[in-house]
Amino acid sequence: MRQTSIILLFAFVLASPALAQRRAPNTGMGGIGASVGAALPAESNLENGLELAGNIEGYLTPRMSIRGQLGTAWLDVTGRGVSVRPLFFDGNIVYNWEGGQWHPYVTGGVGFYRYHVERGSAEADDKNAGFDLGGGFEYFFRRRATITGELLYHNVGDVMTRLAAYPDGSFWTFAIGGKAYFGR
Repeated sequence: MRQTSIILLFAFVLASPALAQRRAPNTGMGGIGASVGAALPAESNLENGLELAGNIEGYLTPRMSIRGQLGTAWLDVTGRGVSVRPLFFDGNIVYNWEGGQWHPYVTGGVGFYRYHVERGSAEADDKNAGFDLGGGFEYFFRRRATITGELLYHNVGDVMTRLAAYPDGSFWTFAIGGKAYFGR
């Protein structure tokens, strides 16, 4: 009996600090993250390229957040010496599910897309509104730090510049990254 009491007391003392910690994410918390991945354009004349993105997020509830994402990709035209670089800013709503260390999520929102096209020393831009849809996961390896994986579809529409025209500027991104939580 005495051994059982000592073991239970020891377990309670060790568990108390963990129970006192607040969950992440939680209402009022924020998150900041970055990712690197691949961009796969819908336009057949464009090559797949590198994608970089940064996020900032605010939690309305433990399951729902609003996210701003700034990113870019490098998509070259096959065999023509033309570089196409979309820069995007998306505002999304994100909904995640509690799964212990794993938090899968879905996201969608609207965005602003600027395509910068370079051919030699000539440059041109096109700006479009668009939207994105996708999902991913967060793996909590610390209470306030995660590894992330995400797949997004960016629907952009026509890209028309004086240097080049692409009937479908849409693209997919697959990225792996990290995120840190701050606040409460």
